[in-house]
Amino acid sequence: MKIQVRLYGTLGSHLPDHNRLTGMVVEIPEGSNVGDLMDHLAVSREKVGIVTVDGTLVKESKALFSGDFVRMYIPISGG
Repeated sequence: MKIQVRLYGTLGSHLPDHNRLTGMVVEIPEGSNVGDLMDHLAVSREKVGIVTVDGTLVKESKALFSGDFVRMYIPISGG
């Protein structure tokens, strides 16, 4: 299935096909979840602060479906 992925901060710097403005389309097996997508992209879980699917905050166990738009953000802090 095809998933649209956008990685923020430095998360996508190791992926040559990732466009900082539009992201990239990734093909992963049916039945995959967010954690599987992280493994597929070789994105370290320690570097991910927030993940959304179609604008909703999710956990790694969230099942993905063809056409989903996944955004991964680095941890954000400030005061």
